[in-house]
Amino acid sequence: MGMKVAILLTVFNRREKTLECLDICYRQIDAMKSEGTYDFQIFMVDDGSSDGTGEAVRETFPQTAVIRSDGGLFWNQGMRLAWDTAALQTPDFYIWINDDTLLRPNALSILMETSNFLKHRAIIVGTAEDSKGRLSYGGRTRYGKIVSPDPTIPVPCWTFNGNFVLIPAYVYRILGNLDEHYQHSYGDFDYGVRAAAANIVRVVAPGILCECNRNPGIPKWRDRNYPLRDRIASLHSPKGRPPKEQFRYDVRSRGFIFALIHGLSVAVKVFFPKRNNDE
Repeated sequence: MGMKVAILLTVFNRREKTLECLDICYRQIDAMKSEGTYDFQIFMVDDGSSDGTGEAVRETFPQTAVIRSDGGLFWNQGMRLAWDTAALQTPDFYIWINDDTLLRPNALSILMETSNFLKHRAIIVGTAEDSKGRLSYGGRTRYGKIVSPDPTIPVPCWTFNGNFVLIPAYVYRILGNLDEHYQHSYGDFDYGVRAAAANIVRVVAPGILCECNRNPGIPKWRDRNYPLRDRIASLHSPKGRPPKEQFRYDVRSRGFIFALIHGLSVAVKVFFPKRNNDE
């Protein structure tokens, strides 16, 4: 029996994307089985999908642990539930993956090899590019810029997107789960900030490990095509920019003064939004 690896994801109404993501994961898991080094288990929260995602996963990949919820969790809370469930089995590693993130060949193997190189004491981040070959998600600098991976060696980062990330048990014992105060966004970046405060190493694994397109256009809360009332409602929605959550993250990452200034800048963007959907 190899070291236990729990792969965590939370999904909602993206049945085909979810099945494609899992199919690639299981193909890579099967390819690594002969080595006997790692024993993988996938934990998936189905957050109230109405398109049959959970049922399709149970039928196609019955080895998946599917955790059903009512649709009110969103990304951060869904991942917390998946993580808490997986932690009951005390894995040696946890891997976050988004169901719209498609792994490139050997991505899982590279992530594990990088962790081994760093004695399983570092957070390892996989870099994604979009369908046009542009970097889309991965490790980030303190100021939000995506860190370009090196072809052969790990590269330090400050924080990271949660699309494809390895957290060894060593880190989990120090930091625990994602912060319960976030509903959808911020949890992944916040985890990187907490890791930095605890002097935990964060690196980007070598190469481009996955593909994931960024969400197009500007958010509803910045879009002049919507009335002010709708923009404010969008800002406060879980997938918007909830002010309390943003303030919490900003204070933790950049300090109180920055949090105040950033909060004011967001308010200005709500009241004086962009004219169209161009970035």
